[in-house]
Amino acid sequence: MNIEQIKEKVKLAYTDVDSIEFLETQIQKGVEKHRRNYREFKALNPDKDFAYWKKRNEEINLNTTNNSEVIAMGIFLLALDKFQPDE
Repeated sequence: MNIEQIKEKVKLAYTDVDSIEFLETQIQKGVEKHRRNYREFKALNPDKDFAYWKKRNEEINLNTTNNSEVIAMGIFLLALDKFQPDE
């Protein structure tokens, strides 16, 4: 599975109304985690940019077959897509 397939699989897993709301809540929590992590990264690496940080975060183990891990990775990646730094 590639990154886009993982994200699509997670979106499809949460297709009903209650599930979509849950997914959006989880993505928002992920965005806030990314915001904190990016601030820490910039404090330690002021010469690195957002594109570098994002690419580094997209380097995850895509070979898992565990559904819980796939869902966690998908939410992580969807939140990463929504995150925009405050720079």
